Amino acid sequence: MDTRYITSAAKPEQLPDFDLPELAFIGRSNTGKSSLLNALLGRRSLARHGRTPGQTQMINFFSVNDKVVLADLPGYGYNVARRDVAKHWQPMVDTYVRRPNITAFLCLHDCRRNFQELDERLMFMLGRQLPIILVLTKTDKATRNEIRKQKEKLKKRMDELGIDYQVIIETSATKNQGIAELKALVLDPHLQVEDENS
Repeated sequence: MDTRYITSAAKPEQLPDFDLPELAFIGRSNTGKSSLLNALLGRRSLARHGRTPGQTQMINFFSVNDKVVLADLPGYGYNVARRDVAKHWQPMVDTYVRRPNITAFLCLHDCRRNFQELDERLMFMLGRQLPIILVLTKTDKATRNEIRKQKEKLKKRMDELGIDYQVIIETSATKNQGIAELKALVLDPHLQVEDENS
């Protein structure tokens, strides 16, 4: 894939306009989002890691083959405890998610963790616009049985809450697991990916 950094936005009025399909990556500050994006984009440091969780509060945009735009949203969770950061994070994200050219919300979640209220509220909000794609990260840090049981628990919880989701993809940036499935989505945002791990 031909990938490149386009621009960043720190304020709602800085959000760029694109005529291309856009896929949004969103997750907690400690889900390994930057590592996963770098594995997906085939670049070691295109998406940068923050030294402090929740430190980066910009939305970063990347081009793939000049046909699709990936948006890396600032991590959430850690910043909720800091009101000075959260008051900038919320308006930015609220404005961003209404963009009409977004074709998919990829919600990243550590496979070892249960949903917290903030995760559930965010996924429910996004799922009302488009069926979300739940991306389980760090699968190399859990056994197959642990992942299977956790998936069942998370699916049950999403069904209880009425969160509309398209698929659950298991990934590991370290082991390169699930990257092919994500690349298929990026190269064809309208592709319906089968959940082989159901």
